[in-house]
Amino acid sequence: MRLKGRTPSVSLKGSTQVSQKAIFFILVFVLGAGAAHGAQEATELRALEHGGRTRSYLLHVPQQADDRKAVALVVALHWEGAQAEMMEELTGFSKLADRKDFIVAYPYGTGMLPDRHLTWNAGNCCGFAWENEIDDEGFIKTLVETLSAEYPIDPNRIYLAGISSGGMLAYKVACSWSERIAAIGVVGAALNQSPCLPRAPVSVIAFHGTADRYVPYNGGRPEVCYDAYEREDASVAASLEVWLRRDNCPATPWRSQNSRFARDIWESCLGGTEVVLYTLKGGGHSWPGGKPVRCFLDDPDTDLIATPIMWEFFDRHPKRETE
Repeated sequence: MRLKGRTPSVSLKGSTQVSQKAIFFILVFVLGAGAAHGAQEATELRALEHGGRTRSYLLHVPQQADDRKAVALVVALHWEGAQAEMMEELTGFSKLADRKDFIVAYPYGTGMLPDRHLTWNAGNCCGFAWENEIDDEGFIKTLVETLSAEYPIDPNRIYLAGISSGGMLAYKVACSWSERIAAIGVVGAALNQSPCLPRAPVSVIAFHGTADRYVPYNGGRPEVCYDAYEREDASVAASLEVWLRRDNCPATPWRSQNSRFARDIWESCLGGTEVVLYTLKGGGHSWPGGKPVRCFLDDPDTDLIATPIMWEFFDRHPKRETE
């Protein structure tokens, strides 16, 4: 059964940056992707107004979902230079949602052109969105509230997933909206938001390659950067330390490893939260186990499949009451 909800028309009012032409270009991309990937028939293009702009997103609702049952929401954030449909294709979240009964939203970033090199304002990055101080943080919050008003979304199961600058935005939203976000999953991302002062504990799962040239594992200036300005990325250790402190996790993780990757788990943290890090030895800037996209990403590492691992982590970590 399809979840009940109003299907809003795409609004073309308000923004001079996102116009009828912008929506047309996005529709061309989405319809083209739908023709090539018919398995994702339940994904539709939508829009909302935020900050004087028409902001677009893809929404995937499982056809068999029960409208009487509260469901989880995953907001999946693309990388710099990509679009929402590329994130759907890369991760396979929609196919997994059909099996596990959760809703997925794929927001679009902004750029100088409506269909090229879309970006997020994610702290000290990236491109058009950062340079023009686009309120992407507020957009994600508005998107969650909009969908929560329309569908029976479980308020304790709201999750963010992102790669590269999309992961940076996931970190940023979790910093300011920790009382609503249950868990985040980040791939090849750094917490570049300063200060980050979360009011509530948040579970975090991270995947990062030691040979990442776009967002260095040990922090510092990226070897590969498509912006006109230089930036410094926080290290993986520094990014996770914020959450280890806030979640009051044990000092020493439980570690397992092989020749290709290591997994560090900080469990029994405050409110049942947990922090997990997958370090891919020699891994690049890619979504592990994802579909090759070849747009500002390296070839995917095949030793892990991040999407089901991330969802299983999300599913085990709803938001809980803390003292």
